Amino acid sequence: MKQKQHILHSLTIEVMAVLLASMIAFQVCNMLGIRMSLLPFVMATGYIILKLLYHLCIIVARYIIEAIPSSHFALANEKTDTSSSVVLPPSAKDCVEVQKKRMELFHYEYQREQQQYQQRKEEEENKKLNAILRYTRETFKRFDLNETEIFQICESVRYFVTNHQVFSMTEVHIKKHNSLTQISLKNFAWNIAFQYNIGRDMTTSFVMATFSEWFANSTFDTVRKNLRTTTGRHKIEIDENILSKYLI
Repeated sequence: MKQKQHILHSLTIEVMAVLLASMIAFQVCNMLGIRMSLLPFVMATGYIILKLLYHLCIIVARYIIEAIPSSHFALANEKTDTSSSVVLPPSAKDCVEVQKKRMELFHYEYQREQQQYQQRKEEEENKKLNAILRYTRETFKRFDLNETEIFQICESVRYFVTNHQVFSMTEVHIKKHNSLTQISLKNFAWNIAFQYNIGRDMTTSFVMATFSEWFANSTFDTVRKNLRTTTGRHKIEIDENILSKYLI
């Protein structure tokens, strides 16, 4: 196909050259008064001159093209490629990959935020528990309880606030001390339960199980009914703000 186009192009040029040479030869003969019998020779001379000019033009054009630095063409191509890359819309596969990466990044950020939130929550819970245990130790140090009994009370409190259940399998039996009354012990249990929003039934079970000798002759309903006492003076008073006092 390309060969046929080349032949057609060459024939067109030849025909145009012959016609142009004929026209020029006729005008020259007419102007200079040359005999018409010499017209073919003048036409042949004109044809040769036109062919020489044609080839000269081709040589000059090729020289100009070769003289231009190739970097100019490279820069032009680069600009064309850049423009093309901007204009061309992304393919469906590229869109899916971008969406996938966005989802992965979102999932990673969500997991990281959840971990940070969980870590902060655990730290806050540990600080709160330490404050409650500190309140417990300092409260019972004021009375005639030994270190083993105080340790057992702290362990019962730890299990109570952590699991919202009563730690009944105690290894140390806490003996009754006359320096502590039922009202003070119930107020202590209420102060602890209030910080963790633990119900009255579970708080009643906790105080009766932990300090069983004080409540040996008391019923569950009686203790539950009078779990919180604010009237009168007692060695352990009702205090809703123990965390603010014992948080370090």
